[in-house]
Amino acid sequence: MPVPVKRRVAALREVQEDYDKLMKQFIKERAELQAKYEQQAAPLMDKRGGLVAGDEKVGTYDIADSDEPDEGIPDFWLTAITNHDLLGEYVSERDAEVLSYLADVRVASLTGDEAGSFRLAFSFRDNPFFTNKVLEKTFYMENPDEIVPEKFVGCSIDWAAGKDTTVTVTKKKVGDKKSKGKGAVTINQTKPCDSFFNFFKTPVVPENPDDLSEEELEALQQQMDEDYEIATAFRESLVPRAVEWFTGEAAPPLYGDEMDEGEYGDFEDEEPEEPPQRRKLTQ
Repeated sequence: MPVPVKRRVAALREVQEDYDKLMKQFIKERAELQAKYEQQAAPLMDKRGGLVAGDEKVGTYDIADSDEPDEGIPDFWLTAITNHDLLGEYVSERDAEVLSYLADVRVASLTGDEAGSFRLAFSFRDNPFFTNKVLEKTFYMENPDEIVPEKFVGCSIDWAAGKDTTVTVTKKKVGDKKSKGKGAVTINQTKPCDSFFNFFKTPVVPENPDDLSEEELEALQQQMDEDYEIATAFRESLVPRAVEWFTGEAAPPLYGDEMDEGEYGDFEDEEPEEPPQRRKLTQ
């Protein structure tokens, strides 16, 4: 590279550094602005919660009267979540029973040194499944301009006996084979299973990824990718427009809903968009 070009490249690097500093300040102030408007929206979210619970009075809205009791909107959040094209895939039948007690979901953007990070809080009514009133998960960004968190912090769930939807329980008889079943005892064996509530677990990332096998590393990476995908769906899609997911209005239409019979629409050969790059765990 010629000397004059090297000097100009060095000058360009200085410009880039100044630009990066400016963008970091922008992202920090953007996070503070987002947090400010989330606080201003809090009364609206409180009103939404009151309407769902049946505590907030409503007008007639030109809807004919009936003798039905007004007890709020049963299964509001459960319906909204299961209607969601991504989130619904993670809800099992056992999860649905628990989520029927979900009273509210809130998003909080963090500020200051934690700008860009955010927390999800799920509030539950009293239920027979666990004693927690609120389940939280926080996603911390290493830098405000990162699109993937550095650290995920979940919470422990205080499940009632036999109510944990993240495991299956099987009974097994254990005894001395020589005794031909005499004196055998029955024990419960638990095995992890798919569940929406696995989302609240904190992924355990070792300081040295070399301590994990390739299969363990891939499983951990998949768990972290799924956790962040779920969190983003709640933050950017379901929580802001919960009523539209409840009614199904926000759900993407099927091809048949938009096309006449025999028509398949105009599909152009376009390059697919590259998805955001996930933080990779390397060995």
